[in-house]
Amino acid sequence: MSEPTNFVKIYCDLILKKIASNILSNQNKKTKALNIAMKTAETGQQVRTTRHWRAVGDNEFYYGEIQKGFQQMKELDELTGWSENLHQDRFKFMRDKYEDILNEYLSRRS
Repeated sequence: MSEPTNFVKIYCDLILKKIASNILSNQNKKTKALNIAMKTAETGQQVRTTRHWRAVGDNEFYYGEIQKGFQQMKELDELTGWSENLHQDRFKFMRDKYEDILNEYLSRRS
């Protein structure tokens, strides 16, 4: 009888790419929300606007989503050990497109 196929290990590069893509997207959205919050915090009257408080809420939301993404990367690493296989061609995208995310993950891990 054959063992079941470990699809997580086989497709961990695709899963990792999706997680890293979501982190990058959320980082960009968080930066945009932070810029809006800072811009609308220049005067007391602007602070009382819905736009300001929506941006502040978005900033907090995207921070949580980014943390969740790094937690997912950690869980995937524990299941598959992808961070030990970064020399493989299938993980080349992490060094090319998502180098900042990779560096932040590796610094958190150690």
